[in-house]
Amino acid sequence: MAASTETRLINTREGLTVLAAELEGADVLALDTEFIRERSYAPRLELVQVASRTGVIAAIDYGTIGRIPNDPFVEILRDPTILKVFHAAEQDLEILQMLTGEPLTPMFDTQLAAGLVGFSAKPGYGALVEGVLKIRLPKGESMTDWSIRPLTQAQLEYALDDVRHLLPVFDRLRSMLHENGRMTWAEQECERLQHAVASQFAARANPETLFMRVRGRGGLDAQGLHVLRALAMWREEEARRRDRPRGSIFKDEILVELARRAPRKAQQIRNLRGIQPRDLDRYADTLIQVVSDALSRPKSEYPSAEPPSGPPDEATLALADLLQAVTHTIAAESGIAATLLATNSDLQRLAETYRRGEHMTVNFLEGWRAELLGDRLLEVLEGRAALGWDPKGQRLRLVPLNEAGA
Repeated sequence: MAASTETRLINTREGLTVLAAELEGADVLALDTEFIRERSYAPRLELVQVASRTGVIAAIDYGTIGRIPNDPFVEILRDPTILKVFHAAEQDLEILQMLTGEPLTPMFDTQLAAGLVGFSAKPGYGALVEGVLKIRLPKGESMTDWSIRPLTQAQLEYALDDVRHLLPVFDRLRSMLHENGRMTWAEQECERLQHAVASQFAARANPETLFMRVRGRGGLDAQGLHVLRALAMWREEEARRRDRPRGSIFKDEILVELARRAPRKAQQIRNLRGIQPRDLDRYADTLIQVVSDALSRPKSEYPSAEPPSGPPDEATLALADLLQAVTHTIAAESGIAATLLATNSDLQRLAETYRRGEHMTVNFLEGWRAELLGDRLLEVLEGRAALGWDPKGQRLRLVPLNEAGA
């Protein structure tokens, strides 16, 4: 079927069927989503924007259509022969996996790729379009509530701009990656992101591990973690039942404090700062029961407490600073954003491991990162290379130990 070049909003099953027919046989598609996650247990998909090389550019109004059986567009998304191109893909992959029921593959993230060819670590889409194509995008609808209908033409055009220029950006980045011999690196980054999203789905699907995603749990002992696990499971089910965000039931810090106190009476909850009176009336007895049931379980079921870690000493901090300087030096030499190579927390953990005399590893550096940075960090840690200032080149550089004269 010949593709239409008219931008359009698809809000019927019939229109979706026509669109899917136009997209059949495509080898690559540009994709983006608009969704609302602040009001419900799970994010609510409102729009999927799609563009093809054949001139198709459309926004699918899932906020109106809803989930439908045998969705023809879902089959397009599931097609393993179509490369799906996104910018900043993590949340899009999450939302679309909820639609399709399976991970989207293969995929390519222009934000990840851009950091490998001289752009900042996480460039925004507008900045990348301007940097690559010299096109400045309008920002007028950035605060749109995508759940409100009808959408205006300005809102539709703003949404479609997110895919209108994405394939030309992808083509240019792909050429730059090939020129620099880094296409494999970009593919590794995209695979890493896909794995991370899949792991997040698996973690959410297992109620026993929900407590591992609660912020602030680090100071709890084994009993506290056991109670927190029960509370996190209860909160998840309550949020699902009421179709509310988890944090609107109780915020993480409240769950952690309840786990720490393990209250046996409702009065012990009433003096806890941060719990609203209406929530006490609704949940106090239930919370006491959840805690009581958890404490009735044998201690053999308790999770292992995370060992406390004190602040690093000055020598460890100095070593971490040195490793960061090495990372920035390699980043400058290679034209890659330093934060794409290793985070400060990664480097501090490496410094702490080395200072404790434990087996030294750079497991956080895999694939291209190990190739580019891993060996250089080990050379410095093992005293085989030194970092010094090159006054002629006005830059830091790594030199072999014998060249450094040390």
